[in-house]
Amino acid sequence: MMYRYVRTTLNVISVTANLHPCFAYVNAYGTRTYTSIPATRKDTTTTRLSLSSSAFGTTTGTTWQDVPLEEYHAMLATAETAVREAGKIILSNLGCTSNADAGDNAAECEIKTSIKDVVTKYDKQAQDVIKNVIQTAYPEHRILGEEDVDPGAAASEEALSVALEANDGFMWIVDPIDGTANFSSGLALCGVIVSVVYKDQTVIGVCYDPHADELFSAIKGQGAFVKQQHGDTETLMQMYVQQNIDDISDSIINAGCPADPNAFETSMRGMLALNSKARGLRVIACTALTTAWIARGSLTAHFGYDIASWDLAAGALLIQEAGGKITDLDGSPYTLKTRNMLCSNGLVHDQVLEALREADAVEFERAS
Repeated sequence: MMYRYVRTTLNVISVTANLHPCFAYVNAYGTRTYTSIPATRKDTTTTRLSLSSSAFGTTTGTTWQDVPLEEYHAMLATAETAVREAGKIILSNLGCTSNADAGDNAAECEIKTSIKDVVTKYDKQAQDVIKNVIQTAYPEHRILGEEDVDPGAAASEEALSVALEANDGFMWIVDPIDGTANFSSGLALCGVIVSVVYKDQTVIGVCYDPHADELFSAIKGQGAFVKQQHGDTETLMQMYVQQNIDDISDSIINAGCPADPNAFETSMRGMLALNSKARGLRVIACTALTTAWIARGSLTAHFGYDIASWDLAAGALLIQEAGGKITDLDGSPYTLKTRNMLCSNGLVHDQVLEALREADAVEFERAS
């Protein structure tokens, strides 16, 4: 590989009131130096920093800013390994329910809550692979995986609430195959999502498109990047949302395709309202890709309903770190518990929100 990270760490890292730990990352295209973002320290004694993974497994009295940046980079490397391993399963089994060559070995989709909400055995295999990578590196960290939660929006909402209440350190949130319906039918519009949450803050987000071999990642406060493979060369580029699209009429907007019939009807009202206002509408049905594309500047906005945390947390961080914006559809700030959302380049955000409000496409009542 032409691209490589060389990580250098001082043998002894000291922290005083005026000295912060610094970590250098070197690649074939230049050097970037990052500095951690510690909380204000009043003591002036020199202290050896512990960079072991167990140091921040479960802890109280600290914030995400107290964790050394080196630790975040180590976790990002683990997340990248995990999503690439899951990506191999996707590539090997794309079209698993529609492949005529599979014959009696063809996989079946298991219906979760409706024919629009399905799972395959490969979702579970991919999640097992991801969990194995994470638990090998960080056995003390919590994991919230989609395939470990009962089907349905209410169950995913409750699972997150319970997990956040219990979480006093790091928790990994995993969607092993985002866009399962696309994956099972042979559409290369699916990906892998892994997020790392410190207490209640998403600090790492990774979305991986195995078909294009594009790995989108962000560490909170450090920008968003895409890693691409070109033959034997790997490149890493910082991402930014669209900078020149400031009018809804120039926007390409993705609409959600929720399983709940009431949510779907609400989404269609939004699409009808936006159809005459935006340059184009898309329904990709893969949040991993649409959020990553907004962060990269390929797509302007995406709105959706009843989206689970494992679908949205990573992409939300990507977009924020790339200079974009994400809110609830009612305009309130995004949190991990947000389920009805609009994410965008920020410049058209209020225009899209207003169009959705006028169309009564901001909220819905779940079908019984």
